[in-house]
Amino acid sequence: MEWKQTLRDSPAAAVIFASTLVAVMGVSLISPALPAVQEAWDISESEASLLLSAFTLPGIFLTLPIGLLADRIGRKPILIPALIIFGISGGSIIIISDFTLILVLRAIQGAASSAIVMLTVTLLGDLFTGEQRRVLIGTNAAILAAGAAGYPLLGGALATLAWSAPFACFLLAVLVAVPGITLLEEPNRAGTNSNSSIREFLTGPTAMTPFAILYLAIFGIFVILYGAQLTAVPFLLANEYQLSSAGIGLLLGLPAVTMGMTAMQGDRVLHVFTSFQSIALGFVSYGIGLAVVAIADSIYVVTGALLLFGLGQGLAEPITDTALNERAPDEFRGSIMSIRTSVLRLGTTIGPPLSVGAAAVFGYRRTLLISGSGAFIIGATWFIIRRS
Repeated sequence: MEWKQTLRDSPAAAVIFASTLVAVMGVSLISPALPAVQEAWDISESEASLLLSAFTLPGIFLTLPIGLLADRIGRKPILIPALIIFGISGGSIIIISDFTLILVLRAIQGAASSAIVMLTVTLLGDLFTGEQRRVLIGTNAAILAAGAAGYPLLGGALATLAWSAPFACFLLAVLVAVPGITLLEEPNRAGTNSNSSIREFLTGPTAMTPFAILYLAIFGIFVILYGAQLTAVPFLLANEYQLSSAGIGLLLGLPAVTMGMTAMQGDRVLHVFTSFQSIALGFVSYGIGLAVVAIADSIYVVTGALLLFGLGQGLAEPITDTALNERAPDEFRGSIMSIRTSVLRLGTTIGPPLSVGAAAVFGYRRTLLISGSGAFIIGATWFIIRRS
């Protein structure tokens, strides 16, 4: 397979993939530990959930400045320190005895995570081109999906030993940073103007509409993912099907399976459809999957619908990254991908409360049906327009 050959030829790709696998720990590894944290610290559920909010919020505001800096001084001088900060700030939580300080460390870790997430995708765009770039971005998305599916199981198991045990895993980021110092390549910036201003790009001849559409798509993807799939669906499974936390976690990991399989085929998909058509099909698949979950009366039907949701995720998420990378001028790629990460973080932050608020009015089934219908209409309309 092409990605295996690339790993042999370019150790930098291995560092990038390992960085992605580390960064995705930030939320998925800790979520199952929240009940243990609540009990250990004798705090409320909302206070325990601050461990997630403190992690995601900094990325909304800090990722763009980090991207601008990466365009100025390079990728490696930021990625390696970000990995070290991510590992130390997260790992040191195991020895902290003040919850406020823990939240501060989570915020620092979240800022570092945003830099890692942004720079891994940026580096794939910098170091590779054409079909190879598409394959590797798809592989990166598949690795992310594997982590999102596997880490909750690991985090839950470790939390049974001690509430702080999952946080020790973050120290692995330091182990990724050490070989990265030698193996990670700094992209060749010859022929690019490192002194160019992002304002020059925004006001230049490049059409901004495709970028705006892609950013809106990314926002929608993560509002749906974190709001509908990761918030509304678990409550529905608990209330309607009386599933245990373990059963819910198992079902929530299923979309990652089809996402990973689909993301690995992203290059083949783009030989049949344009990137915008593929993203539109992803929203159609989201819509059908969520609508079926909403109206299903069997857990087996829900299982199939969640697999379909994962298919949509595999079509939409990695292909937005590919499309942004292919359109981004080299000297502004860090800034453009940093906006993508900020928008992503905004979607992950808004999605859960939006979904819970809607469910308080309509109930979880109707909320999922409304979400699914909206995603389907947007995707189908977008696909028809892009074919005309």
